[in-house]
Amino acid sequence: MQDIIIKNGKVLFFEANNVVIKNKEILIQEGKIAKIQDKIEKNDAYLLNANNCIVMPGLINTHAHIPMSIFRESTEGCKLYDWLHKEIWPREEKLTKEDIYYASMLSFIEMISTGTTCINDQYFMPEQIRDAAKEAKVRAVLTRPLMDTDNTLETRIEEFKKFYETRQKENDLITYTVAPHGLYTCTGKCLEKAAALAKEYHIPVHIHFLESIDEIEDIKNLHAKPAAQVLKQYFSDVHTILAHGVKITDEDIEILKTMDCGIAHNPISNLRLGCKIADTTKYLKQGLNVALRNRRTRIRKQFRHV
Repeated sequence: MQDIIIKNGKVLFFEANNVVIKNKEILIQEGKIAKIQDKIEKNDAYLLNANNCIVMPGLINTHAHIPMSIFRESTEGCKLYDWLHKEIWPREEKLTKEDIYYASMLSFIEMISTGTTCINDQYFMPEQIRDAAKEAKVRAVLTRPLMDTDNTLETRIEEFKKFYETRQKENDLITYTVAPHGLYTCTGKCLEKAAALAKEYHIPVHIHFLESIDEIEDIKNLHAKPAAQVLKQYFSDVHTILAHGVKITDEDIEILKTMDCGIAHNPISNLRLGCKIADTTKYLKQGLNVALRNRRTRIRKQFRHV
């Protein structure tokens, strides 16, 4: 692999919780940053001219369904539950392994082109997503979602275990989570097994959490208590990534503050599906960790050979 030197760029650093921009050159060897300094000379290196560009760490998509980019703009005007039950899930039943692989590659190409280099995913047929991730050489956090309101829990657990245990341990670009789909699609039995798997394999939990107002009553009806209390019951000692978090109340915040968790908010998706958006300002002021995921971010990196 040829060495690369990035020249003439404005390099972004994080120092003492501040963002600092410096004129530096970067040497990349074997795909990793080897040096960052004022001037780097190496005759056999490939040169990238980053003039008028910011050189920064790749963006992280903290909640994704990677292959679903092929459904974009195809279900306008639907609310979340109608979108899932009437539009998306029936279409997903027709997807083949080949569909998943090429849809994933399409998504990876789009994300790389807009500066996203790490993706936290939750989708089925994860073997094909993993194959595409290896080919694209992205950093990915993958899983096989669990649920049991459709009576498939044991099958899904076995699929997850097989997926995880067939991983390439030496590949540090691909890591894993346990992903109970949501508190409204998982009974206590499913959540209990998900927590046990996360502890057994020492990996985080990734779950949809209070994306829509309909979930609030559905979760109470299924678990006989509010969502945050359910979350605390099963995942109090597991690092947990909460997708969406639109309908979090002040009472929920007080519970979440006692947990090791973060919120992956998706404002465009939630607005399109009529869920509104989360009060992320309040969450941050209360000390919750929030990531903002915007599927239309456009960060262009245009390097030329000099």
